[in-house]
Amino acid sequence: MRRTMLFACLAIIVAFGGIAQAQTPEETLAAASALFDAGRYAEAAQKLETYLSGSPNPAKVGAAALALGMCRTQLKQYAEAIPAYEKAIASKDEAVITTAQFRLGEAALYAGQFAKAAPALEAALKGDLKPEQQALAWYWLGEAHYQLKHYPQAEEAYLKVTRDFAKSDFCDAAWFGAGLSAAKQDKADQARQCFKTVIEKFPTSDERPDAMLALAQTFVAAKKLPEARQAYEAMLSDAQVKAKGGAVLIAGTEGLAQVLLNLGDWAAAAPRLEALAALVKPDDPRRFRAELELGNCRYRLKQYDAALSAYQEAAKSPDDAVVREALYWGANAELALDRYADAAAHFAQVATKYATTDLAPKALLRAGDAYTSAKQPEQAAQAYRAVLDKYPQSPQAEEAGRALGDMVASVSDPVQLAAVIKTAPPADRNRGMFRLARMHLEGKRFAEAAAVLTELLKANPDATMAAEANYMLGLADEALQKDREAVAAYQAAVNGSPTAAWVVDAQTRSAWIYLDLKQSDQAEKCALAALAAKPDAQTEQQIRLALLQAQLDQQKWDAADANCKALIAANPPQDTLATLVYTAAWVSVKRGKPDEGTPYWEQIVKQFPKSQYAAEAMLRVGDARMKAQKYDEARDQYAALLAAFPKSPFVPEAHFKLGSALFNLNKFEEAAAQFDAVWPDKGAGSLAPEALYWAGVSFEKLNKKNEAIQRLSKLVAAYPNSARVTNARIRLAALKAVAGN
Repeated sequence: MRRTMLFACLAIIVAFGGIAQAQTPEETLAAASALFDAGRYAEAAQKLETYLSGSPNPAKVGAAALALGMCRTQLKQYAEAIPAYEKAIASKDEAVITTAQFRLGEAALYAGQFAKAAPALEAALKGDLKPEQQALAWYWLGEAHYQLKHYPQAEEAYLKVTRDFAKSDFCDAAWFGAGLSAAKQDKADQARQCFKTVIEKFPTSDERPDAMLALAQTFVAAKKLPEARQAYEAMLSDAQVKAKGGAVLIAGTEGLAQVLLNLGDWAAAAPRLEALAALVKPDDPRRFRAELELGNCRYRLKQYDAALSAYQEAAKSPDDAVVREALYWGANAELALDRYADAAAHFAQVATKYATTDLAPKALLRAGDAYTSAKQPEQAAQAYRAVLDKYPQSPQAEEAGRALGDMVASVSDPVQLAAVIKTAPPADRNRGMFRLARMHLEGKRFAEAAAVLTELLKANPDATMAAEANYMLGLADEALQKDREAVAAYQAAVNGSPTAAWVVDAQTRSAWIYLDLKQSDQAEKCALAALAAKPDAQTEQQIRLALLQAQLDQQKWDAADANCKALIAANPPQDTLATLVYTAAWVSVKRGKPDEGTPYWEQIVKQFPKSQYAAEAMLRVGDARMKAQKYDEARDQYAALLAAFPKSPFVPEAHFKLGSALFNLNKFEEAAAQFDAVWPDKGAGSLAPEALYWAGVSFEKLNKKNEAIQRLSKLVAAYPNSARVTNARIRLAALKAVAGN
C-alpha cells in the first residue's frame, strides 16, 4: 500500500515537469521524480531538498514536500520526514494535504513524537482516505494515544479498527491494544474480554502470547489468585508461548511463581522458580531473587540441603537486599542441618555487615543459639550481649537477656563476670570492670576490652585505676590499629600516673605510634622521656631506635649521629647492626662530613659483604680511595662491586668510576671498556654523556681515532646540552683533521 501511495505522489510531481538535465528548478524536480521512480530515495531526497530550498513554484511545493517526506520515510529517517510533511500541509494544497497528514502521523509515531502523531492522524481521518488507510490511521491513532497515556481515546481508536476494519491484518493487535487501554482504566472485565478475543479468534497471532500474559496479570491485579494461577498455567502450557520463549515466557514463569508463593503452595512454586532461574541470563537480578524464593520454598518444605544451595546462589546477587536475606536464611538452613559453627559464623557475618538493619539483632540472637548448640557458651554469651548492647529496644533483646540468665559459668569467666558486675555496687563494679578488661586483653579480645575500659573511665574510677585503665585502653586501641586513639590513651595514662611501672612501655609505644602518624617531634619527646626513666638495656635499644627514626625524619643529623653511635656501642643484633652502621655512614654524608663515614662503609664491606648495603658501601669506599688518589685500591672496590652485585642499581656508576680509576692508572684500553659499559645502560642517566666523553678520550689516548670519533660524535648528537659537548667538538675537529675526515 505504501509503494502505491508513493508512486501516486510522484505522478503528481511528474505532471509539473519533464525529465531533463537538472539545471532549472523544473528540471531538478523532474530529476527527483525519475530518481524516486527508480527507488533511489536518498538521491531523490537531495534533489527535492534542492528544489524546495530554491525558488519553487508555489503550486508544486506541496507535492514536492510530500514526496520528500515519503523519501525520508522510505529511508526510515522519520524525524527528518516530519518537517517535510508539515511543509506539505502548510502549502494547503488540497491534492496532497490529507496524504501528508496521514504520513505525518506515521512518521511522528515511528519517531516517538506521539504528541504530533495524534492530531495529524485525527486530521487525516477527516479527509478522504481509502479504507485501508483509514484502518491504519485509526490503529496508529490508538498507538499514539496509548503512548500519551490518553487511554480512553486509545481504546476508542483501537475498537474502531476492530468494528469497522475487522479483516485488516492488524485487527488482532487492535484488540490487544484495546485490552491494554481498558486495563489502564481499571476496566478489568472489558480488558479480559479483549485479551480472550485475541487468544481465541487469532490462534496464529504474534500478539497471542502477550495477550495470555496480560490476561493472567489482570487477575493478579484484581487479587484473584486462583484464576491468575489457572491463566498462567494455561499460558505456559501453550505451544505458541513455548515456541516464542524470550521475555514473554520469562514473565509468565515469574508471574506464576509469584502467584504460587502468595498462595503458599511451596511445592508447586519451587519448580517454577527453578525454571525461571534457568530461563534468565546468569547475571540477571531476577535469577538471584528466584534463587532466594526457591530457598524459602525448600526451607518451608524442610529440604534444608536444597535450600542452602539456593541461598548460596542468591548470595551472589548484586542487590544487597537479596544478599542480606540469602545470608541470613542460609545460616538458618545450616542451623537446621546441625552445622552449628558454620551457622554461627554466617549469622555473625550478617550482623556485622548489616548492623543498621532489623535483621542484625535477629542474626545475633540466632548466632547465640548456634553457639549454644555448638557448646561454645562464651561465644554464645557474646552474641546475646551484643543484642542487649547494640539493640536494647529490639524485640530480640528480652529473649537474649533470658538466654544470658540461663547460662552457667565460673566467676573467672569473663562472660559471667560481665553479667555479675551489672548488679554490683559502684566500687566493686569498677574493680570488676577493670578485671574484665584485663581478661579481654589477655584473651586478645581487643574490641571488647576497649568497650569495657571506655565504660569504666566514664564511671570516674580513682586516679590510679583510671591511669592504668587508660594504659590498657591504649593497648587495646593499638591492637585495633586505632593509632590516634591509642596514643591519646597512653598519654592520658602517663599524665595520670607518671611514675607507674608501665610508663616506660607507654612512652615507648607512643613514640613508635607517633612515627607512624608522621609526628616526629612528638615521637622524639616520648622517646627522650622514656630514656630518662633509665630502662633496661633491651628496652633502651627499642627506645633509641624510635628516637633515631624521629631524629632522621626531622633531619637532626648531629643528634642522629650521636644516637647511632650509642646504639652501635650497645652491641645490637647483627641485622640491626648492619642497618645502624649504614645509617651512621649515611648521616655522615648528610652532616657534610663524608670522610667520617668512610670507616662505617669499610665496616659494612668487611663485616656485611652480602647485605643490602654492601654494594653502596663498596662504591663509597672506592670513592674514598679515588679521592686519596689510591687508584689501585679504588679499582679493586669498584671491580668487587660489579662482581658481587651485577644487578645492583649502582652498576652504571661503578663501571664509570672503575673506568676513571683505570684511566688514572693509564690503562686506557680497560678504561674505555668500562666507559663503554655505561652509556648504553638505560639506568646510566647523567653518566651516559660523561662515559661517552671519557671513552672517546681513552680511545684518543690509545691512538684509536675512529673509535674516539665514534664516541665523541655520539655524545654531540645524543646529548647536545651536555657540558662536555664543547670539549668534544674541539677534540673531534682535531681528530678528524688528523684522520683526514
